[in-house]
Amino acid sequence: MGNVYSKNSMLFITCLVFIFLQACTSVATFPTVARAGDTVSLMVGSSEKARKDTVSVILTDAAGADWDLQSLGLVRSVFNLRADGRAVGQHYASYSEKYFSWFMGHEPVQTVLVTDIPVSVAPGNATITVNTLVNDDSSGVALPYVINLEIIPGLGQQDNFERQDFGGNLPVDFSRLEPAPHAKINFGNTGDVVIGAASLVVDFDETVVNPGDINLYVPESTMRGTPADPGSFGETQRMVYWRQDGNQLYIDVIAPQGIKQTYLLVYIVHPTGLSGSANMSITSADIYDVNGDVISLAPTLEYYAN
Repeated sequence: MGNVYSKNSMLFITCLVFIFLQACTSVATFPTVARAGDTVSLMVGSSEKARKDTVSVILTDAAGADWDLQSLGLVRSVFNLRADGRAVGQHYASYSEKYFSWFMGHEPVQTVLVTDIPVSVAPGNATITVNTLVNDDSSGVALPYVINLEIIPGLGQQDNFERQDFGGNLPVDFSRLEPAPHAKINFGNTGDVVIGAASLVVDFDETVVNPGDINLYVPESTMRGTPADPGSFGETQRMVYWRQDGNQLYIDVIAPQGIKQTYLLVYIVHPTGLSGSANMSITSADIYDVNGDVISLAPTLEYYAN
């Protein structure tokens, strides 16, 4: 991918960087002023379940007219962004800022919604009401979000977030930022069970998904200590090894110092466009504590088509 972007795209990126430097998720719009027909980017909390096709987005213009941006086909994408692994907030945010996302079942992310503004909205002060319709939002702001936007006179245009690539300008492909089909393995996000090791076997339909196309993503937590005692980093370290033999997936987790179940998530991803369901399921799960004793804990697997 190239690295030459439109002016609006650079504003969008700069604002997101600022948000992550504050070590928190946001509910806001960039830019805060737009024309009818322009493209705006909304920061809509923190959720791994929010999707373009299910989010509700209503713009109420200065004349009191309600515009259902979802029904009008103007919602272009919903995706998540993560901070630079070296970011100050990634390591030194407050305990609550870093913990609540994991408590809600996902790593810290900033959820972004990109939408176009209808060409016929009335100029003046408008609001955009967004309901992501999820149960895992960790922003701390109650749904639905009501975001202010000033519509100024004039007709704008859709921003294609163009990039320069091999001498030509190419529009953004937002689908590349949205989640691939995946299975999520959760060891429980509300308890205090400490896991020393885990060995899982996951079955899948090799006639539907090419085994060589399967990959794993395991987010890493930078949590430490408690609200009363900051403690030291390293408490959530873990090593993950995996392989597939063409029929099954074998996943082994090792955490010699122990890792709380809240901070252990495994995502199994595969490409889009399959002829049917990958039919992923856990067929075996052995969980151990730091002493090597078996723990009675049953991880769950949830499948998401996107």
